[in-house]
Amino acid sequence: MKISGDKPYVIETFAKKTGEKERVAQGKESEKQPSRLDRVEISTEARERETQQIKGLLEKVPDVREEKVAALKTAIEDGTYSVKEEEIAKKMINEGIDEVV
Repeated sequence: MKISGDKPYVIETFAKKTGEKERVAQGKESEKQPSRLDRVEISTEARERETQQIKGLLEKVPDVREEKVAALKTAIEDGTYSVKEEEIAKKMINEGIDEVV
């Protein structure tokens, strides 16, 4: 960061607050100040509560998508269901290759 202008007191104030000016004046090498970062810790209870909420939501999701199955059944019965042979062949080949590798 570059500070320009005729306000050297800004740099001096920063140096005083960090202790850098005193260390330089005493001939000591610059030392890193311990960082003051914000931290967030999630308690075990909060994690368990969140896990239970997620499990509850997953239990509500059906194993079988009934609407999709019903639409496929109707298309098969009506004779409007079409199979894309090339896509099936590609998937079979790719799955076979994945099993070998």
